[in-house]
Amino acid sequence: MRRRDVVRSMCYGGLATFVLPRVSFAQAGATSNRLVFILLRGGFDGLAAVVPYGDPDYRSLRDGFSYKESELVTLDDTFGLAPGLSQLRTLWDSNELAVVHAMAIPHRTRSHFDGQAILETGLDRPGSSDGWLNRLLQVMSGHRAGIAIAAGMPLSLTGSYQVESWSPTKLGVVDDGFLERLAVLYRSDRTLAGRFEAALQQQELVGEEPMARGNARRGGITPLMQAAAKILRQEKGPNIAAMEFSGWDTHANQGLAGGALDRLLGQLAEGLMAFRTDMGPAWPNTTVVVMTEFGRTARPNGTRGTDHGTAGAGFVLGTRVGRAHVVADWPGVSSKALFEGRDLKPTLDTRAVLKAALAGTFDLTSAQLERVFPGSSTVKPAVGLMS
Repeated sequence: MRRRDVVRSMCYGGLATFVLPRVSFAQAGATSNRLVFILLRGGFDGLAAVVPYGDPDYRSLRDGFSYKESELVTLDDTFGLAPGLSQLRTLWDSNELAVVHAMAIPHRTRSHFDGQAILETGLDRPGSSDGWLNRLLQVMSGHRAGIAIAAGMPLSLTGSYQVESWSPTKLGVVDDGFLERLAVLYRSDRTLAGRFEAALQQQELVGEEPMARGNARRGGITPLMQAAAKILRQEKGPNIAAMEFSGWDTHANQGLAGGALDRLLGQLAEGLMAFRTDMGPAWPNTTVVVMTEFGRTARPNGTRGTDHGTAGAGFVLGTRVGRAHVVADWPGVSSKALFEGRDLKPTLDTRAVLKAALAGTFDLTSAQLERVFPGSSTVKPAVGLMS
């Protein structure tokens, strides 16, 4: 291993925080199935990503701000994907994509802070709690190992079960002499010595390709998704992962085909497809869930954008979705149908989608799902989401 090359990036983020993932995990895998949860922070516009072009009220609702049907990747008689998501057509055609719509967290809020907290804790209201992904690790059987591929530890993975994290933040050049002195220092501490060695091994695994910093607007989704694949496809590597991308709060100049939001969606689709490719033989055992804390207002605002709303859209990817379909109890977008006269009405609980994804990926029981999402006994897994 070339020391200078490895330490030049100091493992691309956070060796000093000692939260980089180990290359070899202790538990032998009883299950090779994996779940990746991707949070799009900021609330992306579900009506612009998964467009209800077949709804008779869509064009009047977004007068001058609606897509032409010819611009969309049509999925059925009602819904089509925005042009930026066109690469996902491959997943749709191979029955590896389920689209969910009119979905929302169980508590009505237009606060980013509260919305993200509710989504990441899996509770029905704001409150102090560990994350639902950490609780998942606590109730699963067999191989259990979690990783946050993010600059910090997402709330969804915080809790009593120990997890790892890896960040692509580049720290700059460090010479061989510094590395040698650092190694001597860490060698005297059992805990730090193991983490130090793990960090060096992890950088060797991921490599030195250009890395993202978690902001979708900087064009870095694909490199980070490729790095994630290198970590997750390991035979005894992590099987639970949390990722996040910011930049989805489109209050102004949101645009249509080729606009700001559509370009972000294009980055997302490219990253998801690169992840699928790079997972290789591990892809058939992998489920990816993409969600955001809330949707946007149904009508555009005066600055050609959309404001914080309620229900929105999301995606579930993987061979376990069974068939390509849109999961939605569609409420319509007529003026009378809108929630509080301004938002897409929620008809699907985020926890119903997550429960279905977990049950379909890890074969969890109702009792286990209740432990992952406390107080949700009346929320049943979304029917037909997974095979």
